[in-house]
Formats: sequence, structure tokens, C-alpha cells
Amino acid sequence: MMKKGEEKRQDKEIELDSNKKNLQKLDDDDEYDYITTPPDGGFGWVVLIACFFINLIVDGFLYAFGAISEDLKKNFQCSELSVSLVISLACGFYLLSAPIASALCNKWGCRPIGIIGSIIASLAVASSIYSPNIYIMWLLFGFIGGIGMGLVYLPSIVMVGYYFEEKRAIATGIVTAGTGIGSITFGPLSRFLFNALGWKYGLVILSAILLLCAFCCAFMIPLKPVRKRRIIQSTEIHDDVFPATTTSPLLNEKIEPQPLTKQVSIHKSNPSINDEATEEILPKRARAGSAISAKSRQSIKADDAARPLYKEDVLYQGDVTKLPEYQSQPDIPTYVQETTKVPETKDKTSMKSFWDVFLSMTNFNLLNDKKMVIICVANVCSMIGYYTPYLFIVKYATTERKIQETSAVFLLSLIGFTNTASRFGSGWITKIPYMSPLLVNNIGLTVAGIATLLVPYCYTYTLLIIYCVVWGGFIGKKILIATGIHMDLSSATVL
Repeated sequence: MMKKGEEKRQDKEIELDSNKKNLQKLDDDDEYDYITTPPDGGFGWVVLIACFFINLIVDGFLYAFGAISEDLKKNFQCSELSVSLVISLACGFYLLSAPIASALCNKWGCRPIGIIGSIIASLAVASSIYSPNIYIMWLLFGFIGGIGMGLVYLPSIVMVGYYFEEKRAIATGIVTAGTGIGSITFGPLSRFLFNALGWKYGLVILSAILLLCAFCCAFMIPLKPVRKRRIIQSTEIHDDVFPATTTSPLLNEKIEPQPLTKQVSIHKSNPSINDEATEEILPKRARAGSAISAKSRQSIKADDAARPLYKEDVLYQGDVTKLPEYQSQPDIPTYVQETTKVPETKDKTSMKSFWDVFLSMTNFNLLNDKKMVIICVANVCSMIGYYTPYLFIVKYATTERKIQETSAVFLLSLIGFTNTASRFGSGWITKIPYMSPLLVNNIGLTVAGIATLLVPYCYTYTLLIIYCVVWGGFIGKKILIATGIHMDLSSATVL
């Protein structure tokens, strides 16, 4: 009997010890987050080059359509409006697919979505050569092809913000330069292929080039999450952290809280102090306070940390170090930890990460802000005119000014060259005193718009060259500093 009693006592002790360990593990989990710290270099430069080529191929392909539109018009025996709708639909769905592409990237990752998008775009463009009429061309090239290219383009932008933090402005400049270089090269290349092989075989070769984006997307490897202790801000916990009475939503009854007897204020101001040293300094009472603070939000799990669209600033293309959110944190890991937001829900489903981002991207409550309404209306107006020179400058030069086609195609390359140079210089211009992103944007749009109004008076090839230089140079500023304008008028949360 004595032996059995001793065995039962030992079993109870083992069970109690196991329960203590489980409780301790839960407490530790509440005090830690998983985060992905951007390397700002290393393999990130490989990813950057891959994203550069994606921008070069996708944007270059779309901007070069003006060099091949006449061939489609002759083949389908249709109006200029019908042919223009092909590229208009492609560009429209290319951009409109951003919410769905963002949600898909957050759920399944940028690499698989980018590869699938490349295949969709390539197959859609290649199969469009069998279109019996222009309407099927709208469907294949415009609708399906546009969505496919959107699924490729969005990951290339996200991965820049995912892999780069302090060097993000430089990385963004390099990637967006791919758009300009694509405009320089794809116009003459498309015209050469169409003249040498015919429009159908030429389009098949261009679709094969689009398929190369799948190879580029293969380098979009997600970062490995690391564990990091939470930093408790001085304002998070006070002696009067609880009100006099609280109401339990479950029991619907008043509960008299137990206020903390000691104020806890922990903020790592010195990045050289590691988490282990901080943990040793914390008294037991502060550890208790840490557990209470941890309950203010759920811990960031490893799977969620690897999802790029949970980072609030991942789509911001400017200088991150100038953001107030960045400057208020002691180091990059803490900044990443504080700007990684995972929406909390009671009922978690397998598609939660998808719906979190999709609903955020389609949040029309933002339109309650008058500034956002003005931005949206302005963007609609500016984007209506943005693609016009790319689509019609070659056509205008050959038909209205009787310029040889080979020389007219060069105008597209000239726009691409000046556009690229302008994107590199826009960041420096905004650093000049009183030259805010909004002012630079407005100057660029005004000059580009006036230049376009004067195109009917460009009677010679030289004047058309001057127009392309002016328009490409000034319109390029709008694209690069768009996120800077949003940041000035709102915050990183709404990007």
C-alpha cells in the first residue's frame, strides 16, 4: 500500500511539473513574436535583379503595343477604337487585379503566384493569334492576359519592400528603371519581329519572352521568420492601466480588477542590448506586466510573419527611414515587429490570410476621407492620358506627319529613355527645400499635359522628338513619387 501511495504521489508531481512547463511555454509565447527582418542586401540583390527584369518585360511589352497596332487593324479589318481597346483592357485589368493579386500573394506567397501569372499571361497572348475576330482578342489578350501580367507585376513590387528596408528607395529606383528600359527596347524589337516574321509569329515570340518572368519569379524565396521578444512601450502599462470597473463580454457582469502595484516601463533605446540581457534585468513583477501587455494583441506566428502583405509598409516605395513610424523605433527588427499587423478574428479559417488583405484592399471607407477622394479622381484623370502617347505617337508620326515607320518607332524608345532618367532624378528633386512630392507631381503633370496639347503643332520629326523628351521626362516623376504623396496626405497604413 505504501508503494502504491508513493507511486501516485510521484505521478501527481510529474503531472504538475508538466502542467507548469506548458503554462510557462504559453507565457513565453505571449511575450515573443516571429518577424522577418529584411536583409537589405545579400540574396536580396538577386531578387532585385529578378524584379527589375519583370518590370522590363511586362511594362516594355505593354508600352510597345503602339508599334504593332496597325498590323492588328489590318488583320481584323476593324476600327482604331477596337484595336485600342485591346491594350486598354490589358492595362486596365493589369492594374485592377492588384487587390486579388495582393490577397493571393499573402495566402500562397509571391513566388507561386508570380509563376502562375507568367504562365497565364504567356498562354493568353500566344493563343490570341488564333482569335477569329477582335472580340476574342479583347478576351484573351486584354482580359486574361492583363490579369496574368498583374499577377506577375504585383509580386515584383511586394518583394522589394519585403527584402529591403533602409535601402528600399535605391532598390525601388533600380526596379522601376526596368520600365523605362523596357520601353526603350521593346518598341524597336516588336517592330523588327513583326516586319521579319509577321504579326502572329512575332506575338508568339513576345509571349515566350513573357514566360521568362516565371524564371525570375523562382528567385522570390520567402524570408525565414525569427523569434523576437516584444518591446513594451512606456505608455502601455501604468498604475491605472485598468479602469475602476470593467465588464466581461462573456459573463456580462462587473469585475473588480487588481491594479498593478508597480509601473512597468521598458523600451530598448540601445539596439546593442540583446533580448537575453533585457530578460535578466526584468524583475518578476515586470514579467507579470509583460504578460498583461501581451494580451493586448495576439502573438505574431511564424506562418503569419512570412506573409508579406501583413507588413503595413511593404508597398511603400520611398525612403522608409523618413517615416515617423521608423524613427520612433530603436532598430529595424523592432520597426518590423511594430508594423506587422495581423488582424485578429474569433473564427479563423484556412482562407483568413486571403480575406484579411482582400478586404483591406477593397475598403471603400477610405473614400470618406476627402483627401483620398481627390487622390483617386486625380489618378483616374492622369492615367487616362498616361498611356495615350505610348499608344498613338507612332501612329500619329506615320500617318499625320508621313515619317518612316522605323524612325517613328524610335520615338517610343526616346520616351523610355527620358522616363528612366526622370525616375532616377525624382527622388533628389523632392529633397530640395519646398519641393514636396505633391508639388513635383503637379509640375510634371502640368508640363506633360501642355506639351501634349501642342502635339498638333509638331509638324516635323525634330519637334516630335522634343515632345517625347519633354513628356517622358516630366511624366516619369508622377509614377515614382505617387506613394510619397499618399504618405504626405495620409499614412503608411492606407498604402
